[in-house]
Amino acid sequence: MATLTVTPLGGVLGASVTGVAVDDLASQAEALRSAWFEYQVLVFPQIHLDPQQQVALASVFGEPEAHGVDGDDVRVPNYADDNRLITIINSHKAKADIWHTDATFREQPPIGSMLQIMEKPARGGDTMWVSTTKAYETLADPLKAAADQLEAVHGRPGLTGKASHPVVLNHPETGQPALYVNRGWTSHLKDVPRLQGEDLLELLYNHIERPEHSMRWSWEIGDTVLWDNRCTQHYAVYDYGDAPRSGHRVIIQALAGSADG
Repeated sequence: MATLTVTPLGGVLGASVTGVAVDDLASQAEALRSAWFEYQVLVFPQIHLDPQQQVALASVFGEPEAHGVDGDDVRVPNYADDNRLITIINSHKAKADIWHTDATFREQPPIGSMLQIMEKPARGGDTMWVSTTKAYETLADPLKAAADQLEAVHGRPGLTGKASHPVVLNHPETGQPALYVNRGWTSHLKDVPRLQGEDLLELLYNHIERPEHSMRWSWEIGDTVLWDNRCTQHYAVYDYGDAPRSGHRVIIQALAGSADG
């Protein structure tokens, strides 16, 4: 039996996880979920998962999202194919070099994302994460009081849907408050004059993105990282020019009947 080992990586978030029992995940499921709630970002270095294994590992934390028609197919297809639980992410087609949380323009955004790097540049191509829990914790009390009362609209006209969420999200598993606005998808604050809202959002963005709230991972092929969209943001550093960089991604939704849904 493999021994699960969880090693903290950053000062405020992130842990490396080794000894995963890929063929007996049920025996480690509780420990894996506890580590996720504690560290927010889990790195599984050099784990080299096949598609079925990646979906199975993602399923420990929630419900993998099907893209296309309903089905159980876990192929790794082109993005245009149906029945896909894993999608291929190609950084030259969809860069993510802005601080963001995945799909906050949805009424029920994904609770987590899992990415396995399959192709990487010789140098560069790291990903960074920040803890929005830590960002809320270090916000001045008067600003916390203001943020606690606000809602933000998320979405880009013509590109996405639109949804409103509290500026401060209480994590359904840990109860910890986290700032829930991001440069990638937040449009504006509800019931706040435009210029005041823009200034306040810029203040919150700058505070969230402070290096003291962050961790950074330099990928190797076969690395898999899981992050909690309820309390983190991420940024894919685009410093590798035309070199290839791609990965297999699983989007994770809350299980039916869970605290999230």
